[in-house]
Amino acid sequence: SGAGAVASLAGCLGSRFGTSDRTIDADALAEVVSGDAPTVPETLPVDIRPSFIDRQRSIAESDLSAVPAPFDRGEVPNGVIRTRLNDAFESATDSIDRIDEAETPYTRLTRANTARSRAHYVWAAWQAITGSLSREDLDGAIPAIEDAIAEFTARWSYVGDDPVRAVVVHHEIETEIRGARNWITSRGRRPPRNSGTALAVADRAEDNERARTNVDVASYVFDRFDRLDEPTDQRSRFEDVRERLRDRLRDQRASLPTRTVEDPTTLIDRDVGETAGVRAVADLGSEARYRTTAALEPDDSPSLARDIHGAANAVVYARAFDSLRARIEGGDDISVESAADVAALRTAAIDAVETARDTDRGTPLVRAMLPRYTSGMARTDTRLERQSGDVSVQSIAVDAIEYVVAAAICRALVPVCETAGTLLLDS
Repeated sequence: SGAGAVASLAGCLGSRFGTSDRTIDADALAEVVSGDAPTVPETLPVDIRPSFIDRQRSIAESDLSAVPAPFDRGEVPNGVIRTRLNDAFESATDSIDRIDEAETPYTRLTRANTARSRAHYVWAAWQAITGSLSREDLDGAIPAIEDAIAEFTARWSYVGDDPVRAVVVHHEIETEIRGARNWITSRGRRPPRNSGTALAVADRAEDNERARTNVDVASYVFDRFDRLDEPTDQRSRFEDVRERLRDRLRDQRASLPTRTVEDPTTLIDRDVGETAGVRAVADLGSEARYRTTAALEPDDSPSLARDIHGAANAVVYARAFDSLRARIEGGDDISVESAADVAALRTAAIDAVETARDTDRGTPLVRAMLPRYTSGMARTDTRLERQSGDVSVQSIAVDAIEYVVAAAICRALVPVCETAGTLLLDS
């Protein structure tokens, strides 16, 4: 989101970041963030049945039932290994316990999948400790996973009765297959441990299980979609829309700043200090440049739907950059000098999120993309809530950038998704 970048404050015209010694009382900040930020749970426009979620839960529970966890010193003498395994066991059981708390079937499935991979990690480590499983065994299992991926991709096609809904669903399928391939190759693996340790065996086993889970989810989602009454192959439509969005990205690329902006005020065509708003403009411009470049790069993996999402995402950032820059050039400094300023920026961000969440324009795409743009607001709320004493205005301005960025992106999201949806329907 850019909120982690070094940001600044302008308390008066022409001031630069770091020149003010003003402070804001932490209690006032806590009051600002006392209300909950809007939640936007992840969704997928496919009927995910409880039975499929329960299947992932059962796999996790089966693995955990086969180990004597939590482990004690007698079972696992090595303190480092014991701590890691007990932490993983706690993580798996916590994920299982929290499955039904999730707001949507998709988020419940995500938690069940996490539980499945974490539980398998614990199971595999115990099998290694007892001498029943080795890295060689796990390496030998990879061809079967590769076969499962190949079998699925051979029957998968870009079918769907609604192209807008279809691009969201096939984006998920592509993501799962990409994940499966990465987990069984060096691209997805964590830095290797000593290959002879139980933790190294557990790492590899968890990677393999994640890949299996990815294939299971991709297959399930596609099967739900392939059973539609009138499925239509959307490939040519997706190819056309991808190129039209890329044409737009090529046109907008020249107007975007470089990835690194040394002086954000140079992006604004008027005399203004480096306010939170100006810093947000720089962050949005840099992200738009990065995402535009990424969206135009060739990719050898099956990724038509991901390409459309990536291109739309880049257009969202570019539109947010242009709109926020125009607002500041029109006279709104968007500076932070008080708790009231922070409250106003947070309220504006919440309003933008709720407007996007409740829209009926470009709905499947909006629902798919919105959660990624709003997650930072809760983290910013937490940082502000944890402040104590008198806090420098400059420090608070850095955090407030997240609210400015979130508001700008959410305002840009709906019209961009509506345009992309129209392209998909009319191609």
